[in-house]
Amino acid sequence: AALLLALLLGAGLAPRVRAATLEGQVTLWEQGDSGQRDLDDRSNAVVFITGFTESPHKRRMLELAQKNKSFSARVLAITAGESVGFPNRDPWFHNVWSKSKVRSFDLGLYKDPESKTVDFPQPGIDTVFCNIHPQMIATILVLPNNKYAVTPASGAYRVTDIAPGTYPVFAWAEGSVPVRRMVEFKEGQTVKLDFRVQLKRIPVDHLNKEGKPYKKDKKEQYNMNG
Repeated sequence: AALLLALLLGAGLAPRVRAATLEGQVTLWEQGDSGQRDLDDRSNAVVFITGFTESPHKRRMLELAQKNKSFSARVLAITAGESVGFPNRDPWFHNVWSKSKVRSFDLGLYKDPESKTVDFPQPGIDTVFCNIHPQMIATILVLPNNKYAVTPASGAYRVTDIAPGTYPVFAWAEGSVPVRRMVEFKEGQTVKLDFRVQLKRIPVDHLNKEGKPYKKDKKEQYNMNG
């Protein structure tokens, strides 16, 4: 065994570096008339690491479906280079669009069972709407690598397989300015880090893709079976 190890090391095969882990808790709060209020539901915050790029996950089907006049997720985190499918699973039309600088698109009118796909080559924040139903709002967070986690209602998160080094770590929630920390990750170490992030919901009374208020008669014009 010792001879085999010596031969492997002599061939340039060094022992594997043990990756680090990041875990902790995100607390979300809102600003109200009476001051700050912590939220019981801490879902859809994203903790992510920057400072390096990484290829997207392979063979991963990403979707932001349209169902019951809602998107299937309020927040979708992906890696730059991935694509997202937008299937319509409603019996009426939707028109998914975004004017975000990171990836502007307009998918036009279509209904079940049609689906359209958008690629996201650059990191950034992409806010997505429907031009018929103003309550349909979602955010796609396009990240430079795979080292991120989206929180459940508990706010707990865990990011694994982090290469040793010192990197910026961010916590983000809808409408917020990301909270930033510089963190050193040592080989095999588990770093515990909690965040407190303000949530600012995008208002339902936003403008449509033409920059105008939504028309009340859009429902009757485009909907079928309700």
